[in-house]
Amino acid sequence: MDNVNDINFSISRFEKMVKENKILFFDSLEFENIISYYLDTGKLSYAKKALRLSLSQHPSNTNLNLFQIEILIQEDKLNSALDQINSILMIETGNFEAIILKSSILSKQKKYNKSISLLKSIIKDYHNKTELFYQIGIEYLFLENYSESNFHFKKSLKYDYLDHSALYNIFYCYEMTKETDELILFLKEYLSKNPYSEIGWHNLGKNYAKMKMHDEALVSYDYAIFSDDSFTSPYIDKGKLLEKMKRYDEAIENYREIISINPNSSYTLFRIAFCYEKKHDHDNSLKYYFNCINEDPNMDKAFFRLSMHFYRNNNFKKALEFIEKAIKLNQEKSKYWKIYLNCISKTSTKNY
Repeated sequence: MDNVNDINFSISRFEKMVKENKILFFDSLEFENIISYYLDTGKLSYAKKALRLSLSQHPSNTNLNLFQIEILIQEDKLNSALDQINSILMIETGNFEAIILKSSILSKQKKYNKSISLLKSIIKDYHNKTELFYQIGIEYLFLENYSESNFHFKKSLKYDYLDHSALYNIFYCYEMTKETDELILFLKEYLSKNPYSEIGWHNLGKNYAKMKMHDEALVSYDYAIFSDDSFTSPYIDKGKLLEKMKRYDEAIENYREIISINPNSSYTLFRIAFCYEKKHDHDNSLKYYFNCINEDPNMDKAFFRLSMHFYRNNNFKKALEFIEKAIKLNQEKSKYWKIYLNCISKTSTKNY
């Protein structure tokens, strides 16, 4: 019987015991798996039942006592949780899980510097450096100390180059410090070690685009697509950049790639329609705008573009019909109301 089946068997046995109001014996590891399962699935009442029984059968088990502290934290009983964790640490000064849990409590109490000091005290000996440096980075984020946060996320990433959470937080730190040049240098170094990172290439492209280095951005988007051709974000950003460069035919072909991956993407249908509109290919433009609203009847932008098309062609009654739908979906856009009032003015004086 493998581990998953063992856990499922323990959970079934525990729930049967609760249903039949019996008391059965479980070893401490079984209880840890049962409580962990209920906490992970948000079944707090079952977790508490399992915890009460576990402590009655294994009162001195530290791991089970740590679960009790986790539940106190979830219930926002932070002072009680801190008292209990301190009691454990008086006996087991080197219990890393207890230390990390205490740092979590301190963080929730907004004592970020104390939390950081506690985490740093175990850096030398704690085995999971990725987790530890990442959590220190998070604490520095709470303090809005982006340079220290960035430094520790990078340390975390050195131990696990595939950790996307750390990578995205590094991007965020650079964005907050507005260090685009430094982010580009970081990404080049990162990609030299992890050349098939679609996230790395995509973000390099975004930052090249921000620097108006359009050709470099397009190459980076292509590498992101090559690394994972089902990752749609670089297709979207590539298409928007091609539009900005007025390369509408290439943008359309690029967006068609997204349609082949996700035929129901109303946003992509809208972008194709808009490109055709810019090319003055009104038949195809109308076709894709209508495809867009058939796919997503809440796409107010598509109704607005349709209204503009009919308004420009003096079909004010049809234009009014579509702008009313756009306004019904989004009443905040002043340009919608402007077209609406113009349509009202035209239809009141002319018979269409």
